[in-house]
Amino acid sequence: MNDRTEVEGDGVSFTRRGVLGVFAALATIAAAPDVFAAPIPGRKPALGGARGVRAVHLYSVNTGERVKAPYWQNGRYIGETMKTISRIMRDHRSGEQHRIDPLLIDALCAMQMRLGASKPIEIISGYRSPESNEALRLAGYGVAEHSYHMQGKAVDIRVPGYRVSQLSKMAKMMRRGGVGTYGSGNFVHIDTGPIRYW
Repeated sequence: MNDRTEVEGDGVSFTRRGVLGVFAALATIAAAPDVFAAPIPGRKPALGGARGVRAVHLYSVNTGERVKAPYWQNGRYIGETMKTISRIMRDHRSGEQHRIDPLLIDALCAMQMRLGASKPIEIISGYRSPESNEALRLAGYGVAEHSYHMQGKAVDIRVPGYRVSQLSKMAKMMRRGGVGTYGSGNFVHIDTGPIRYW
């Protein structure tokens, strides 16, 4: 089949060159920066709010580390930022790191967009090694034996200036997984497991 060969379908004919030209144009648009994501003049875009870009602002209360950066752009996760997030959300007891579920970061980004970019989401507990999880369970902290924390699919958070009940309500409205409300511990648990509340 050469460039001039015609392809017919549904009564419409196309040249191969014309079809290839359309695909090339679409590929160029897909690979280009999101030109339609320009902010509205006089208004600051929310963190993670630009179309084609998602970002988060996270702060680990245990290590003092933070990340405030895009983690997803033009249809793909940014490897370096995701590695930084995994490091910040490591088991602070053992130092062990684990890949954090990108869907969990998407949930935090969605929450961040509702809260605005001025305050970070504080990470109380991210990844938890099996040893740390078992130690906490035996100590009576009420952690699940097969916690999603051990898979990098759960995080315990709080946000300065927001009540736990507010964060819990917001997380439940998003319907992205499990939500646990711990008023006595002043944090909300979010995971990417089945939708359930406690």
